[in-house]
Amino acid sequence: MTTEYELDCATCGSSLTRAEIVADSLGFDEGTIEVAECSDCGGRYFPETTLNRLET
Repeated sequence: MTTEYELDCATCGSSLTRAEIVADSLGFDEGTIEVAECSDCGGRYFPETTLNRLET
């Protein structure tokens, strides 16, 4: 199964890296959450595991 970290950024085509951001910056009370982030344009993509965590 392909993960978000193996894909390129949909906006600029650069590689994505794993990052953690503070969840309350997105309106969630979850501490930190994992995202796939583009270091070139700043695009953020949410892995399925993060989306499942925020869904509950």
